[in-house]
Amino acid sequence: MASSETLFREGVAQARRVSLKGSVRLASPVSHAAWTLASLLVGGTIIGWLLAGHYTRREHVTGTLVPQAGLIDVYARAAGQVTHVAAREGMTVKAGDPLIVLSGERSSEALGDTSAQISTLLQGQRERLQIDIKDAQHLSDEQAAGFRNQQRLLQDQVAQIDAQLAIQHRQVSSQLALLEKIRPLLVKGYISSLQVQQQESQELDAEAQVKALTRQRYETSLQIDSVIHQLAQLPLTSEAKLNELHRQMAQGDQSLAQNEAERSVVLRAPYDGTVSSVLIKPGQAVSAGQALLSLVPRGSALQAQLLVPSRAIGFVHDGTDVALHYQAFPYQKFGVHHGRVTGVSRSALTPAEVTTLLGQQATNEPMYRVQVALSAQSIDAYGKGEALKPGMALDADLLLDRRRLIEWVFEPLYGMRRRAEGTR
Repeated sequence: MASSETLFREGVAQARRVSLKGSVRLASPVSHAAWTLASLLVGGTIIGWLLAGHYTRREHVTGTLVPQAGLIDVYARAAGQVTHVAAREGMTVKAGDPLIVLSGERSSEALGDTSAQISTLLQGQRERLQIDIKDAQHLSDEQAAGFRNQQRLLQDQVAQIDAQLAIQHRQVSSQLALLEKIRPLLVKGYISSLQVQQQESQELDAEAQVKALTRQRYETSLQIDSVIHQLAQLPLTSEAKLNELHRQMAQGDQSLAQNEAERSVVLRAPYDGTVSSVLIKPGQAVSAGQALLSLVPRGSALQAQLLVPSRAIGFVHDGTDVALHYQAFPYQKFGVHHGRVTGVSRSALTPAEVTTLLGQQATNEPMYRVQVALSAQSIDAYGKGEALKPGMALDADLLLDRRRLIEWVFEPLYGMRRRAEGTR
């Protein structure tokens, strides 16, 4: 049998090829192609987004607005009662302007207002001391005039004694000369010895007068020296007495000033600036060391002070961008504001420092202080510029590590690779 021969006839084979239901075809709908194309486009977009897109890691922290030069607190130096408050929030003041007046009046049942009584007594004591000073000066002038007058009289007396001495010396010389003349006459018998003795007695009397006058002159000279010494010592004695009186007056003035200061204390502005907050009101009792108001130094711009936990401080440095949300101005309505880190504390703050800054109990996690310069000192609220104020609370997002999205997706693989390389 030939190879081309088959078991069935050719007609049977052709009849079997014709189906009563027709031929079968596999249909491919148009939607399947569209979905496939869309899937490819989405997948390509995602891959492109992962390759070209970037993501910035953020750290959410809290903080407050503070002046760059610091906020100056004015404290009560002593306990008392507020009698007058001249300062108002937002008021611009100059150094030395009165801000608050405190009263430290004390009273007793027996004396009433003891502070006023003490002031009256001290004022009376001061007036008496002023009178004593004038009397001491007047007495010193009178004593000086008396000493000078006494010196002048003694000097006149010395001059008179000198004149008498001169006369007496001439008298002695005359008596001696006469005695020398009559002695030869005694030898010749012209006069008696009694006459010679009388002449000698007169000469001795004249010499005695000279000695008496000399002694008187010496005593008078000693008196003059004493008067001169007293006159020289008088200014020193008077000055010492006046100094003692002035010292007593100074002590009285100090006591008076202290008493008056305790009665009424005027707290003045230490620097030029703007009153930030007033914490007291008239009639309120305050204790020593209590904060009464806060003052922002003139020309001191506000900055944000943030507290950053230690787990997030690693990538924070000068120049780090910060997104700021002021709680007083919700960012959903007034937008997000920006700043830039200008300083990071080198060491973590103590819990006490954190409590002081936050005004609440600190957490156990170490915190670092970060200063942020603001891009603007005011915000636009309903078309009006609203100035930012010290002490405003804020939330902030620190814009830290910026990477491509593909790096974040494969970060676990990179970490495994680094750990594997580190174990080699």
